[in-house]
Amino acid sequence: MSRAHERAYALLAERVRLEDRSRRALYAALAALIGTGAWWLVVHYAESEDLARLAREAIALKLHGAAAFVTLFALGAMSASHARRGWALERNRSSGSVLIAAFALLTATGYALYYLVDDATRPPVSLLHWIAGVALAPLVLAHIVAGRRSRPSLKAAPEARGSSVSAKHHPS
Repeated sequence: MSRAHERAYALLAERVRLEDRSRRALYAALAALIGTGAWWLVVHYAESEDLARLAREAIALKLHGAAAFVTLFALGAMSASHARRGWALERNRSSGSVLIAAFALLTATGYALYYLVDDATRPPVSLLHWIAGVALAPLVLAHIVAGRRSRPSLKAAPEARGSSVSAKHHPS
């Protein structure tokens, strides 16, 4: 691989990583989303006093909904570059796909809980939503760890970056 190709690949690969401000904003939104969801679970299942529990649940749900909007906005903005480049560079496809599926499930069940379900269908949709929500933090962490491990070293030999990339660009 020529030096120009190596530099171009390094630039593309490095750009898969989110910029510091974007990454921090996304992590803050996800922390708020997961934290408010966990807060609702604790209030809903651990407290027995009905009136006080309902008041705290309402506050948790309002904050959770706000965090969901912020997270969806951040995910949409990030998808335009991060997901597209990661897919093109064949990096982290499986964990990224699982994350996209988890966010799609959480978005669909969250929407259903707010707008579509009735008293009969609320419990199974709610259960599915919070199980997916509890799984979200480990899924995000696994994606981050896999991404850091798959990041090519600027000093690594071209062969160490993956034969699929060098074979595609230089079939010699």
